[in-house]
Order: sequence, then structure tokens, then C-alpha cells
Amino acid sequence: MRVTWYGTATIGIDDGKNKLLFDPFVRRNKKLKYSTPIEGFAGADAVFITHGHYDHLFDVPQLTRIDRNVTVYCTKTPAETLMKNKVPRERISVIKPGDTVEIGDFKVTAYQSKHIKFDSGYVLSVFGRCALELPMTLNLFYHHLHMPEHHEIVMYKIENGGKSILLSGSFGTVDGVKYPEDCDMFILANGGNLSIPELTKPFIESIHPKRVFVDHFDDAFPPLTKRVCVEKFRDIMRQTHPEIEFIIPTERVPVEI
Repeated sequence: MRVTWYGTATIGIDDGKNKLLFDPFVRRNKKLKYSTPIEGFAGADAVFITHGHYDHLFDVPQLTRIDRNVTVYCTKTPAETLMKNKVPRERISVIKPGDTVEIGDFKVTAYQSKHIKFDSGYVLSVFGRCALELPMTLNLFYHHLHMPEHHEIVMYKIENGGKSILLSGSFGTVDGVKYPEDCDMFILANGGNLSIPELTKPFIESIHPKRVFVDHFDDAFPPLTKRVCVEKFRDIMRQTHPEIEFIIPTERVPVEI
């Protein structure tokens, strides 16, 4: 399998025959050299959504109009949002935790999870910039209200050819859920909380993946957002768990597993 990061939480996974796309989103940062246009996401065999927030779902309606063949897999709330945005019901497959979807040699299983809790440090770091950029702030707040997640967050386990990936769109775990262990890669959404390394360490130790691949650390909504310094996280992991490879991806450069 090849894993490609396209910015924010957008991940493509392909095996040379089929391609899956997760949380396709076009970043609103015009200064970024490699920001992928929505047309660049056409041609996937399926789109999977981890939850219904703006930066995971907003561009999906346009993608379904460009790519008339793709099916979107998501839980009930984002499905309702998509239909309100004129995505035909027949283009959407509603799933729930525990469901498995097979596409070619891929097997994708949904696991219940949670959204990251925004910490005070993160909120305060953004608050001042929001006050200075009120029009952008109001626009994002409007879309946030109209694209709820209603606690419907899923992680996906993607299996193909004896390899497995666990993918999170926002990090949070649910008591009693048995998450896959010993995966070849854990894709971690590194956003929304300044204490991600400390929050995720027990989970990473419990599932013990061969690789940790971070995304959602980029500057998607400047000047409201800033790039997260994931290099500090990498250094912590190298010191505490040198056996686990820590990957900070380069946009649009595939990683083989």
C-alpha cells in the first residue's frame, strides 16, 4: 500500500489497482505551493469520512459533482449534511462503527472514537487571531454550525495484502472499544490540542504500531491557524519508543508500507 498526504486530514491510500480517499479537503491557504485543487481528488474508488466537520467534509459535495462515480462512506450525521448540500442519496453509503466495507483487495472497518478535546492553550492561541480576522472567523463559525459531528467520530482500519493501517481524523478513544493492535501504521490527526504527544502516548503504547504518521498539523486557515511543531513530538517518540518509526509526511509524496 502507498499512503499519500494531501494536506490537513486528507489521505489517499492505493495499492496500484484501487484508491481510497479519506476526508478530502482543499485548504484555504493560497500561499501553499502544493495545495491540491478539488479536481485533483477525482478518480478515487471511494471516499471515507471520519466525521462531519467543515475541514473534513466541506469539499465533498463538489467532488461528487466532478466525479460522478465515487461513493461516499460516512455515518448518519455527515450523510445528512451531504444530502442538504445536494449530494444524491444514492451516492452515499451510511455506515456505523463495526461495519466493514470491501473495495477490491481493501477491507475497511469502522471503529467508534471521539473528537479531540480543545485545550485552553490551543483556544487562547487562536482567540487573538480570531478577533483580528473577524470576517474569516464568522465564516468558519457559520460552516461549523452547519456541519456538525454530533459525536459521530470513527477511526478506520484499512487492510490490504497482509498490511494494516489505523486512521484517525481526530484523536479520541472510547472506553470499551478494542482498537486494532500491531498495525503497520497509525495515522494520527495532530491538531486541536497542544498536548497531543502526552495524550496519545498511552494509546500508542497500547496498540504499538510499527509507524506513526502524523497529519492535520499544517496551516490550513491562515492567519487563524499556524503549523504545529510536530518535530517536538517526533523527538519525544524517538527517545521513548525508538522502535516505532515516526513519519512527518511531505505533501503529495507517497509513503510505502
